[in-house]
Amino acid sequence: MRTVSARTEVVDHFPVYGEDGFTKVPDLGPDAFALVVFHDGEVAEVQVDIAQIPGSPGEYRLAFTPPRAGFYEVEVAYAAGKQVYAEQYQVTEAVVTGGSRPPGWVA
Repeated sequence: MRTVSARTEVVDHFPVYGEDGFTKVPDLGPDAFALVVFHDGEVAEVQVDIAQIPGSPGEYRLAFTPPRAGFYEVEVAYAAGKQVYAEQYQVTEAVVTGGSRPPGWVA
């Protein structure tokens, strides 16, 4: 599980293997995948973009921006019905720490 900030793009990558479990499947478009995103255990409407990584046949990039804090799970299935990737994210609100004064500033 990864910890990420709300309203910040999350990028991951995953391989897609063929029936033999060894050979990577290249040149799949977004329609080749079935996606489900869960937010706090319920199906969520979150846009997820998937594209093959240029120069890496059979390796794909997943990107989405969680709109608010909570627990997210993204499940990606290759249209042939084989689950190829699932990842969980703990999404937190960004926290600003420190002051606005430069280091060494004395009042």
